[in-house]
Amino acid sequence: MSITIDLPKEGFVESVAYWMLDRLQNRKNIKEGDVLYKANVSFALSFMDGDLDEKLEGQSVSLGLRVIDAEGRQGIAYTNMLTKNVLTQVIEWATYNCQNNDPNPFAGLNHECNRAFQDQDIFDPLITEGPGFERGEKICSSISDEVRCIDKRVTSIREAFYGEGYEQTLYLSSAGFYGWQRETVARCDVTLIMSDDNKVEIGGFGEERRYANDLDYLSIARHAVQRTGLTLGGNPLKSGRYIVVLDSVAAASIVSLLEDSLLADSVHKGKSWLAGKLGHQIVSCNVNLVDDATVKRGIGSYTFDGEGVPAQRTVLLESGILTNFLYNLEHARMDGVPSTGNCVRGTGSLPEVGASNLFITPGTRNLRSLLSGINFGIYVVDLLGLHTFDPTTGDLSLGVKGACIKKGMIEEPVSGMTIAGNIYDILSRVVEVGSDLKFYGSVGSPSLVIEDVASAGN
Repeated sequence: MSITIDLPKEGFVESVAYWMLDRLQNRKNIKEGDVLYKANVSFALSFMDGDLDEKLEGQSVSLGLRVIDAEGRQGIAYTNMLTKNVLTQVIEWATYNCQNNDPNPFAGLNHECNRAFQDQDIFDPLITEGPGFERGEKICSSISDEVRCIDKRVTSIREAFYGEGYEQTLYLSSAGFYGWQRETVARCDVTLIMSDDNKVEIGGFGEERRYANDLDYLSIARHAVQRTGLTLGGNPLKSGRYIVVLDSVAAASIVSLLEDSLLADSVHKGKSWLAGKLGHQIVSCNVNLVDDATVKRGIGSYTFDGEGVPAQRTVLLESGILTNFLYNLEHARMDGVPSTGNCVRGTGSLPEVGASNLFITPGTRNLRSLLSGINFGIYVVDLLGLHTFDPTTGDLSLGVKGACIKKGMIEEPVSGMTIAGNIYDILSRVVEVGSDLKFYGSVGSPSLVIEDVASAGN
């Protein structure tokens, strides 16, 4: 059975959207407006210890209308019903909400609607036409078998998960923008429990891709086992300052912490430590950070953002120097710069700012080569407590799980240690960047070698 797609016809949705914008012309207090429509279909299933545990399928439809008056007041309303009676009420609600909001001289539509768009290859027909649940059941079963075969210390496969989804978006504005965007995603995760000599470790691994066939689910199973086995029975080292090597997963989790600080709305709200630091050396000269919505098949890629601005590539840190923030139209107008095409919004929300594919660009040396030059250090595969990070100050305190590095080799497991300080100080100590760039969702990084990191243990 494939994904059952029973969404409104695109031609009907377009006619509804144009009808709503036409009705705005009769309202003298409304200057302009836009319509955002989103519809999605998804399924997911999970196995526990080789048996089917849960099976889900669903779809949703939502349409939102935003109106803007001459003084920049904005009002928004949305619905999941596309009948004219309901849509007429949506127009009334949006207009009412507009009248009761504060003026905003920077609010407004994108009036440069003729810019060229690139196809980011984010739509996989197989996900809408393929085998669906049967495919997922085969994958979860194969994952469970593979995990059992790899390592007999695995005592339980808590979850083997597979899911697929399809989303279509229409954005239409009174300024003349019209565009459809279609995207797909497939995800696979494994969570397992491993034990040996009364030592127990829970771990896992997962990836998501735009194309179902780009998911190497057996490799995901192997990574889940290897990463869990690496930290099984770990003990803390003595407190001290160590060379720390973050693998690509741990490094990507650090990158994810940087996002909020790089958003223009966070800067304007006083919620970013980076406010006022454009052009300053922020981190090591070995670190280059990019946001790129044009990555082919990227999870964070898109054709245009939530305001109809084309996807772009924005360099945020160049040789450690802060060169840019991420912008939607409103905050770009505040700062007198172009939008970076980073507007994110739902059908029921006003435009905000968000990252697309955020990543540290790779170096030239592979992980084996990076490790070979380290006499003693810590190889980190997991960081705990990421939710405690404060983007306003950059301060953090994270638990560490990984293994000891001795003479370039990964040796006994390490856990029960913490690294604390400031994220920008830690990234200022990056001495090498690996060539092994990997994306986990929309965030990516290669391995990072960081020297002189204060680590608390025994």
